[in-house]
Amino acid sequence: MLKFLNDNNGDLLQKKRLVKFFVAAAAFMLIAIAYNPSQYYYADLLVSLRMPLLVIALCFAMLLLIIKATYLGGSLSIICLISLSSLLPLHSLPSEQTKNAISIKQINLNYSNPFIESHLVRLQKQSWDVLILQEFSDLNRHLLSRFLTKASLFGYREVEGIPYGIVVISRLPIIYRQQVKLQGDRLGYIKLRLLFNNEVITTYIAHPPSPRTKQHWENRNILLAALHAATIQEQTPWLIAGDLNIVPWSRYFSWQSTQSCYGANPYSSFMPLNIKPTLLTGLPIDHCVFDEQFTLNSLIVSNFAGSDHKMLSYSLSLHD
Repeated sequence: MLKFLNDNNGDLLQKKRLVKFFVAAAAFMLIAIAYNPSQYYYADLLVSLRMPLLVIALCFAMLLLIIKATYLGGSLSIICLISLSSLLPLHSLPSEQTKNAISIKQINLNYSNPFIESHLVRLQKQSWDVLILQEFSDLNRHLLSRFLTKASLFGYREVEGIPYGIVVISRLPIIYRQQVKLQGDRLGYIKLRLLFNNEVITTYIAHPPSPRTKQHWENRNILLAALHAATIQEQTPWLIAGDLNIVPWSRYFSWQSTQSCYGANPYSSFMPLNIKPTLLTGLPIDHCVFDEQFTLNSLIVSNFAGSDHKMLSYSLSLHD
């Protein structure tokens, strides 16, 4: 009888060890996937999911603590928490607002959004300097006429078309406009120069392809590299705005967190799943990026009916 009990205790102990091993292995594997150094297509897609992967790994670490694997569970928990904190940079915004600030709103509308007209009516009544619309259909061009008398428009003229689905409505004078083509009309970005308090500001607006295929992923990276090269050479204060289809911790995102809206106040702006948007269920792929001559004063991320993206509303002050 005693031998039977000893055998059962031995089997139970062995099972507990196996459980601990598999739970720890799963946690280590998730962390390794989240930080894999590979530059290949699928590896980069997995890196985009770094935050939920780390949260799942943290759950496994907590399970280890529950089953009394204290050292291993504690060590993994610390690793996960430190890693998660690095994805949530918090740079305090200035408490005092400045008059020398430019106010911008940007949104990926969704080409099939049924509420575009009502959105434009509402936005026309709001206070902003620049409104950036993406995935704007040429079929809705007539809806822009309401802005003609009080704003400068890019994308309204038929000769311009609406390249890459981008429309810019600016209450600041647009003194220069260019469609920069990288692969004919298929890939490129918009470059505008705005006049703000007698200062020229260069604005780059882009909507790289969503990396749903390897070719689209490569084209996205080509466009982002071109934008980075352009900003390095730019002599005037500059900013980049748009749905860039990349998370800020990707190796292909070439700007520092202190240069971006996400770096000031972490958010998710795209909800691939029809569930309540959170930092874990969404992705921060809509961005504003700016040079050191700007300071981010405020940022609001809000829902936008008819779109699976959120609107970014922010103000940037220009240093004297």
